[in-house]
Amino acid sequence: MDGTLHAIVRAAVDAADAAYGAFGVLTPDGAQLDRFVVVGMDATDRERIGRLPVGDGVLGLLVDDPVPLRLADLTRHPAAIGFPPGHPPMRSFLGVPVRVRSTVFGHLYLTEKRDGGPFTAADEQAVSALAATAGLAIENARLVEQAEQRRAWAQAGTDIATALLSGTDPDTVLRSIAERVATLAAADAAGVLLPAPDAEDTLTVVAAVGTLTEDVEGVRVPLHDSQLGEAHRSGVPRLLADVNAPPLGWHRAAVIGELTAHHGPGLLVPLGGRPALGTVVALRRRGVDPFPPGTLGLASAFAAQATVALELARSQQRERRLQVAADRDRIARDLHDHVVQRIFATGLALDKVSRSLEATDPQTAARIAERVDELDGTIARIRSSIFELAQDVDASPDAVRTRVVDVVRSITGGQGVRPDVRVRGDLDDLPPALLPDVVAVVRELVTNVVRHAAATRVAVTVEVDGEVRVVVTDDGVGLPEVAVRSGLANLADRAERHGGRLTTSSGPAATQVRWTVPLPR
Repeated sequence: MDGTLHAIVRAAVDAADAAYGAFGVLTPDGAQLDRFVVVGMDATDRERIGRLPVGDGVLGLLVDDPVPLRLADLTRHPAAIGFPPGHPPMRSFLGVPVRVRSTVFGHLYLTEKRDGGPFTAADEQAVSALAATAGLAIENARLVEQAEQRRAWAQAGTDIATALLSGTDPDTVLRSIAERVATLAAADAAGVLLPAPDAEDTLTVVAAVGTLTEDVEGVRVPLHDSQLGEAHRSGVPRLLADVNAPPLGWHRAAVIGELTAHHGPGLLVPLGGRPALGTVVALRRRGVDPFPPGTLGLASAFAAQATVALELARSQQRERRLQVAADRDRIARDLHDHVVQRIFATGLALDKVSRSLEATDPQTAARIAERVDELDGTIARIRSSIFELAQDVDASPDAVRTRVVDVVRSITGGQGVRPDVRVRGDLDDLPPALLPDVVAVVRELVTNVVRHAAATRVAVTVEVDGEVRVVVTDDGVGLPEVAVRSGLANLADRAERHGGRLTTSSGPAATQVRWTVPLPR
């Protein structure tokens, strides 16, 4: 559009032999000039002049009464308000309105006829004819611009759908949605808010870009008495002239005021039906023009594409979870029906051989008995793995405590070791993906105590407080070097994969192993 307007001004300047020309575009309400496209001034002139006109003085005459206006000396007109410092001298003036269909889109302004005289009736006629043609050009440019906007929004929707259906991480796609909406809507900030799983009337900011920095991600936004809540529940997108002007009688949550501070115009686009799967919010800075009405339809079409893709992606994730569950069940059955039975049969056979050698070769019988004990331990571990495969990962505080206590009791039961288990801290912060590692660490460390430490007591502490700590302390003789180099090496690897560490300390009265990893951000 700017290129078209610049070409129109250049043609008018040439047609009337003027030194300066400008196209003043009106605001949507037609009350004043919104922007200026200038020909005849360089960047230095514009910087020296400063703020461009908004439709006061002589220029405002055409805003109030859109008919051609010719003046021999605009400085002598009663409506003249003078020029700002550094403005080039201008006397002769010609102004012509430009209509797009029946609506005045803006005005052509020409000043300083090059021959020093006033603009003539022929100049006015030529520029008026050019203005009529310009209206068609502007309409075509506007249609092209709108078509390009529709194409860009449609392409964004297609890209989001492709990313979701190709298996891209959903968090990455949600951030991409915020980035694309911010760019296409010319917004200063954008965010994606999804329902909080434990609160019906709350949305959580899961992605934020622009002036809404990543620091706000994770913030919960109450929906009560808010336009966001109205849009989310109804599934109907809406434009807001000022997000900080709630309807009379509403008591908006303080967190909304904090998030929208320094912002004015808003765009709310629900994803899905009623209520929505989520809602995209776009904001512009206070004092900036509101979102054009056409943005609502474009954003709604984009949201429809994104919604379908989100639903399909959810279906795919459900199918993958079901497939994983089926695979886990199959593996558990194979382990139980084949592997465990074969190991058990081998253990029985070796136990029989060991007993037969007790009288004639007790040393060999003892070594075989040790191997039989190791096979029993292997069977116990496999059965624990089968149990883990057969259940979903529940990382709720109660489930974490139950699993840790059950693991410790299953290992120490009947072994002459008295356990002391403590699970504390903010267990809600423990990610479900980290729980299997925590349980595996507890199992391995307690097993080592029972087998190697000759201990009578073992204390197990699992604590979540900015980091995840598993501390196992026993009153035995300590771990043999072989165990430290082999069994604990696997636990150290688990810690390092999460950016953590494993440390051991031994004294005359106790041995302590500490496994620590940071919580993911």
